[in-house]
Amino acid sequence: MQEYLIYGASPGQLHGCDLLCERLHAARSLLPNVVLTVADGQYLPYAAGLFDVALQYTVFTSILDDGIKANVAREMLRVIRRGGIILWYDFWLNPINQQTKGIRKAEIRRLFPGCSFKFHRITLAPPLARRLVPLSWILCLMLEKLRILNTHYLVAIRKM
Repeated sequence: MQEYLIYGASPGQLHGCDLLCERLHAARSLLPNVVLTVADGQYLPYAAGLFDVALQYTVFTSILDDGIKANVAREMLRVIRRGGIILWYDFWLNPINQQTKGIRKAEIRRLFPGCSFKFHRITLAPPLARRLVPLSWILCLMLEKLRILNTHYLVAIRKM
């Protein structure tokens, strides 16, 4: 969230929630003026249509239960206003970590019915990037531009 403050958001406009208290405790030390709440994503403690933008970074791929994923998506849609955007950053492919499950475009569309989508494939596969960065940042940037080895989607999901 610090990045959003750098780009001009005021702390009073930002809200964050996490299921784990220790994560919020760490965040509070960095963001003392931002409202941070312990909450289950299935039951967000906010009024309907309160936000213009909701963000999720690598949350859905950590939820293995399809029903819980659907509930979290429904809550995200509930708390953003009509015309608002959900900014999604999550991977579609991760064959290494069995505690996660990649999410493809079709599933994202099913989770957010009635929305419009702009998909971008980004992020060079992290295991590959970790090996190549010490050798050449330029090579990593070139490979990422090819998109064939990119493992994450950045998606703007607009509530209609």
